[in-house]
Amino acid sequence: MACERPMKNIKVKSVSKKILALILVPFMLSSCAKRSDCTITSKHVHKYTINGKYGPITTYINSEDMEYGKSKFDWNKDCIMITPEDEKFYKVKGDLFTAEDNWETIYNFMVTRKDYLEFYYYYTTEEDYWDGDGNYRPETVSHSGWSTNPNCRGATGDVHLNHFRFFAYKIVYENGKYVRYRSPDFDDIRTVIDEYPYVSSDCTSIYYRAYKYRVSDLPKLKVSDFDGVFTGPDKSTNEIHPNTK
Repeated sequence: MACERPMKNIKVKSVSKKILALILVPFMLSSCAKRSDCTITSKHVHKYTINGKYGPITTYINSEDMEYGKSKFDWNKDCIMITPEDEKFYKVKGDLFTAEDNWETIYNFMVTRKDYLEFYYYYTTEEDYWDGDGNYRPETVSHSGWSTNPNCRGATGDVHLNHFRFFAYKIVYENGKYVRYRSPDFDDIRTVIDEYPYVSSDCTSIYYRAYKYRVSDLPKLKVSDFDGVFTGPDKSTNEIHPNTK
């Protein structure tokens, strides 16, 4: 198959993929969420758990909602007492969860992320529209985007090889307050979790490399045709600290 030279630089897509299947979503609470009947008056945080395709996730959250966020973390009566200073920390932590406590689920998710191909399409259609004066008028409408179907209508031959990379967070105390920092992206999240021990719902970024093919060749393309372009996570061990005994 004839292929033009790919773009020299690997680029990151502008929209970060959410790991919805990992159960967590960005911090969002409903104003009408059902509250627990907890009667503890001292400052504390409750355990929240949720189960999903890749395993359970557990974290402690400063909330009394029975269901937390769109992914519906389940409130648990188990709690830990905190100080006013701790409360500041938990407010910054939000919905982050520790990699150490949830490693099996994170690992299962990470190693099942697969590179995939997307195909750019562009075509136009002639459509009638109502102009408000009682008349229908013809209009040329453009359709464009990316599809995982190589036989999509209007395929142009532009191809993206998409690849997942992962990031985490750390929380540091500086200048009298807690601050959350995001790590760079890596093929294996274990590269950073010693320094960045917290993981969030949006811990993946999609990187891509662009190619150009003849449209007739698109159905023949397979991800395996691009072996070696990207390096994925280490699947030889599921240890969170593989280099320590």
